[in-house]
Amino acid sequence: MWAAVAHGFIATALGLALAMALVASPSLSAVEIATIIRIPSAGFVELAALFAFFAMYVVVGVLGAGVSSLFYHHVEVVMGKMYSGGAKILAWIHLVLMNVGIAGATWTMIYAGYLGGVELWPTSQGGLGWSMDQVAEQVVIQFVPIVGLMLLLTGIGALAGGIGFLITYRKK
Repeated sequence: MWAAVAHGFIATALGLALAMALVASPSLSAVEIATIIRIPSAGFVELAALFAFFAMYVVVGVLGAGVSSLFYHHVEVVMGKMYSGGAKILAWIHLVLMNVGIAGATWTMIYAGYLGGVELWPTSQGGLGWSMDQVAEQVVIQFVPIVGLMLLLTGIGALAGGIGFLITYRKK
């Protein structure tokens, strides 16, 4: 449960920080809007990245951690079947890898999106004035293996939790 609370807090804090940055810095918003008008595909990439961030982090990080805690509570408290031995190890693997994996994947995506956005900005605004292709080839591509690894950790964690749940659930 506390993992879900922590993820919810982080998602809220990041959302508020983004909103405050856009409100407090009209020039930042103007550059972003000018870039989207000049290169419409940049706007699509920005929206897709935001959607992917919120979908992954909120659904897997916040809701997944919360639902996981409900499963553990139901099995141990309601059903009276305690996690022990290998199932307990699998439960810990689940909680650690799922939380580290999803946080690592989304934070890496945020950083890659930030760097890519800066590279798209015109040179007069402190960017490099790169095209979408240049950003994809020289910036974003570097982060794909890291995000993939983090998502793999998330999947391994979820699989470990599922196996641990089945082992404990089938106890007499």
